[in-house]
Amino acid sequence: MGNRILFVDDEKAILRAIDRLLFDSEYEVLTAESGQAGLELLAAGPVDVVVSDIRMPGMDGHQFLREVKTLYPRTTRLILSGYAEESAILNSIVDGSSNMYMLKPWEGQDLKVKLAQIFAARGLYNNKTTLEFADKLENLSIAPGVYGHVVKLTENGADATEIAGFIESDPAAAAAVLRVVNSAFSGGETGSIAKAITSLGLTVVKTVVLACSLFKFANFNVPPFSPEKLTQKACAANKLMTLIYSDLLGKLMPDASQTAALLIDVGLLLCLHYFPEQYERIMREYAQGPEQDFAELEKGAFGVTHREFGGYLLNWWGLPYPIVETALFHHDPFRDAIMNRELVAVAHVADYYAWQTVGPEFARRLEPGVFEVLGFSEEDLRPLMKGL
Repeated sequence: MGNRILFVDDEKAILRAIDRLLFDSEYEVLTAESGQAGLELLAAGPVDVVVSDIRMPGMDGHQFLREVKTLYPRTTRLILSGYAEESAILNSIVDGSSNMYMLKPWEGQDLKVKLAQIFAARGLYNNKTTLEFADKLENLSIAPGVYGHVVKLTENGADATEIAGFIESDPAAAAAVLRVVNSAFSGGETGSIAKAITSLGLTVVKTVVLACSLFKFANFNVPPFSPEKLTQKACAANKLMTLIYSDLLGKLMPDASQTAALLIDVGLLLCLHYFPEQYERIMREYAQGPEQDFAELEKGAFGVTHREFGGYLLNWWGLPYPIVETALFHHDPFRDAIMNRELVAVAHVADYYAWQTVGPEFARRLEPGVFEVLGFSEEDLRPLMKGL
């Protein structure tokens, strides 16, 4: 049976409430009162989504979800916990053991909506066609370059100084990270990896390391695309997202989302690397007129789009869900499956105008109504464009 969810909580009353809430739903609900019991249920059969409390006796939720990530990386992992465990929740996001979190006390309808959105997104990036497509490519399950080692250090509890020291031991990686950090964010210059980790957070720096590793790995030239142009576009989009939040929305971007635009096109980057000839044909068809749909051309060639492929990879590598969601939906910001509509809508706008600056031939469509949803106009955006 599909749509299987495992809830893990040491409070029986919570598990009973969830059973009642989802009794007549389309989900098969499993419950466990400890992390060890949850692992036994997972070993007995596949589960799509795991929802765990963070504070439990014995194996806590963080330890449990780390085990789930290692043993079942395609399972979506969600923390359902209280404000008191904020630092533990942050740690689980930083090391990738949890994809997302929801705070107690939760409303039944909110939980139902979030679960529906999770399964809708999983249906796009975790379907059979996408998995078969990814399995054809070698080593994609391995986190690339320096990033893979940084992830291991994080999972082993290394502190920021040790992680910074490792990144700085590779001068090329360190230089690339500092260049991206300083071009992708507004504000003062960041002069060291340690300072970047302190000021921006480990999640941000890890994402930048991943982006740098991927751009360094990619090798192709399919006009209007090149690794250099995609790098420029990623930095421009990320800086524009930061400026939109600070100058037009009057708020800071959430920590887990600050580098979302850097990895928007991870699927496109790797597809171009592995399939340059197919993408040359796709681009020739796409150039024939505005009625051509890039996603449909990709579907015809591969059965999947670069967005679905990118969402799958980012989820596999343990990136926070807002980054996965942005890669998956940035061209379609009004999908019902979107959890953070504001973030995805900002990414949609930033992506379009970043392409206008580095490759206007690919900036073809801005979704009608997106400015109305965000509460500012295209005219409001023009002064920010000068910063790109």
